[in-house]
Amino acid sequence: MKNKNYDKKIFRLVSILNKLNGGGKVRSSELAEEFNVSIRSVQRDLDLLNMTGFPLDVPEKGVYSFMPGFSLRKLMLTDEEASLLSFFHEIANSLGRNFSESFRSLVSKVLAKEDSSPFYVKLPGIPANMKNFPFVKELEQAVQDSQKVLIKYESAKGIAEHRLCPLKLVNFEGFWYLLAMPDGKRQYRKFRSEKIKALEVLDETFDPPRNLKTALDRSVNIWFSEQPGEKILLEIDKDAAHYFKKKIYFPEQRIVKEKKDGSLILQTQANFNEVIRTIIQWIPDVRVIKPKELDLKVRQLLSAYLKGSRPRWG
Repeated sequence: MKNKNYDKKIFRLVSILNKLNGGGKVRSSELAEEFNVSIRSVQRDLDLLNMTGFPLDVPEKGVYSFMPGFSLRKLMLTDEEASLLSFFHEIANSLGRNFSESFRSLVSKVLAKEDSSPFYVKLPGIPANMKNFPFVKELEQAVQDSQKVLIKYESAKGIAEHRLCPLKLVNFEGFWYLLAMPDGKRQYRKFRSEKIKALEVLDETFDPPRNLKTALDRSVNIWFSEQPGEKILLEIDKDAAHYFKKKIYFPEQRIVKEKKDGSLILQTQANFNEVIRTIIQWIPDVRVIKPKELDLKVRQLLSAYLKGSRPRWG
């Protein structure tokens, strides 16, 4: 039975690139049969690839390969990802011309050869994959079924057991965490994935908190909590102001005043752990106006650092 995505152009293009890069040669007749389209459709696909910068050679009639010496060091999409892209292509077409044209522009960037794109995005140094997340399938099912779990977790104090209500598998800055509540408590705890040494799914269920999505939506780093925290006012120096106008660095970040000298007064609502590391990263361009307790905590951390002692974050 033919895969329903085979008649999608984007899927065919990426699949052909996969075959050319991995096997060397493709036959238009075999591609037409596999994709359940005409040989002419396959020919148009091959012509399009050739015109967009993938140099094709025709060693014999109906047979295609990359030109000698050319290869893709890293293919941008798998077949499964191409299928998903095809699905979005159909959605874009149904939304009208503007969406369709924007999607085609996006696809042209996705299909670009590795070195030819004018765009470059620096991702976190730690790869955001599930390879360092043991028991991921069991935890995924436990989260979906709201089943309690018992884990053995390694910390600086050694390995300890934790009876938990697993809420989500979350990724912040390239690191995977299990977000959970200790059994019987309504507070969030985060457990680094690679430090989970054993897992038992229990035959007990729990009711997930209603405010979970709200807490996740407002989060900006792993230090978020179940409570929104208190209102915080910060002064942003003029040299850094344009960054804070363009990007959200703090939960519920809002500019309450723009001064004549270009500096900003910014308001956020958060617990201290959520904001304190970001504040320190931006010193001297960020200063705490209130609450005074937060300003004092920042000063204590900086003082401890200057004295060569270990700062206490909590």
